[in-house]
Amino acid sequence: MKVFKRVTEMVKANINHLLDQAEDPEVMVKQIIRDMEESIIEMRRETVRAVSREKQVEKQLQIAQNLSNDYAAKAGEAVEKGNEELARKILAKKVVTDQQSTALASELKEAKIVSEQLKNDLLSLEDKVQSARRKKEELIRRKRSADAKLRIQESANKAIDGIKNAAGKISSITDSESSLKSYEDAIMGLEADAEAAHEIAKLGQENDIDLDKLEKEKAVEDELAKLKKQQKK
Repeated sequence: MKVFKRVTEMVKANINHLLDQAEDPEVMVKQIIRDMEESIIEMRRETVRAVSREKQVEKQLQIAQNLSNDYAAKAGEAVEKGNEELARKILAKKVVTDQQSTALASELKEAKIVSEQLKNDLLSLEDKVQSARRKKEELIRRKRSADAKLRIQESANKAIDGIKNAAGKISSITDSESSLKSYEDAIMGLEADAEAAHEIAKLGQENDIDLDKLEKEKAVEDELAKLKKQQKK
């Protein structure tokens, strides 16, 4: 049977190996699942036929065995009645029936082997389908994860390129900032010098004012002393 051969090959197939060899594992596993599902439908039909045939042969064998037993009983009755000729005719039918029983027993044995093999292969194929379905979900998750990681890596690469491009600008800005800082320090120094000069000038002005005051006071005292001296004369 073609279906039996194909299903046997599928049952023996190593799905993981097939997927490892596939260019697109996700597409491959979907195709494997479709093939298996189609084969499962055929396999179930074949299994039903095989089991049905087994049951049919089993019933035929039971009928033949019952008929053989019935012929044996009737032949015995004929012998008891002294009718050996009738007993011979009945036993001839029993012999044919026994031959049929032997053939049916052999056919039943083969039918059992076939139906059991089909049932086992069907269960194994169904397990394979479930495994393939899980593998498909795993592949989809892995693919999405890989795509996400790729997008993140691409974004990271762009960010790195942006940082490298900005590095030169940052360096220029740093140099400018250093220059500005130097200018600022120089200006602050000039401002400090100016404030110091202002403080010194202010202090000098205050000293000048004090000296002028002392000189004026001294002059007044001198004039006063002259007046007193004149009055005494």
